[in-house]
Amino acid sequence: MLTIPLAAGVDNAHQRFSVQLGDNLISFEIDFISYLDAPAWSMNIVRGGIRLAAGVMLEPGSDIIQSYRTGIGQMVFTGKDVTLDNLGVDNSLVWIPPVVEI
Repeated sequence: MLTIPLAAGVDNAHQRFSVQLGDNLISFEIDFISYLDAPAWSMNIVRGGIRLAAGVMLEPGSDIIQSYRTGIGQMVFTGKDVTLDNLGVDNSLVWIPPVVEI
């Protein structure tokens, strides 16, 4: 299990970074969406130039990439609902590696 680093605040409204998740170097694109009724963050993930998931909303309480079948494991977003200023402060994005069958 690994916590993906997320940064809050207006200066981080558009974040780009990469994290090694097991055997996969994953590039993250995380953007604050301000035109919705409630604050929201959207995430794209890319491996080797191939987009694995696009437009994933960071909502607490679930494996947010489960329906994408990325093969990289789970990403669970936990904590409070997001705002511009609490991303990575009152909530976390946690990577859980895939289960290896023996």
